[in-house]
Amino acid sequence: MTRRRPGKPPGLNTEGSQDDYRIGPGRPPKEFQFKPGQSGNPKGAKRKPPSIAADLRAQLERALRGKVKLRQGSREKIVTCAAAGIEQLVNQFAKGDRHARRDLIVLAEKLGVNLVAGQSQAIQQALVGAFSASDQALLTDYVQRHRSERDLFEADTSDPKDSKP
Repeated sequence: MTRRRPGKPPGLNTEGSQDDYRIGPGRPPKEFQFKPGQSGNPKGAKRKPPSIAADLRAQLERALRGKVKLRQGSREKIVTCAAAGIEQLVNQFAKGDRHARRDLIVLAEKLGVNLVAGQSQAIQQALVGAFSASDQALLTDYVQRHRSERDLFEADTSDPKDSKP
């Protein structure tokens, strides 16, 4: 975009006549200028191809809402494909499948499901039973050594002006 001086109409030369229109950058010849009411892009912008993401999402939702028969022993029940998939994922997780564990943890996090709800006592007991007396002694020693190192570091980095004689 070219700048023009205030008070000077575009297209006028120094003498002030309209006949001496100067052609240059940003100033096309009169016959090639757009006429009033004429668009500079009559065909418009090229259309983008439609996104398939919306179609895929709709197909996925439709497939997950589909019904399937599940057998549990001699009983049959009809559930949605989504419910059947979740049950299968949970069963694989319970069998110890590491991929199912990863997927279930990610899914639970996204959905806001607490996987350890009501299991805090069992977790505490498992942790207590996991450490032998020697393991516990090693951990205690490690914590004490690092506490003393941290205390020494904090004493060295404290401001000498703060200490009173």
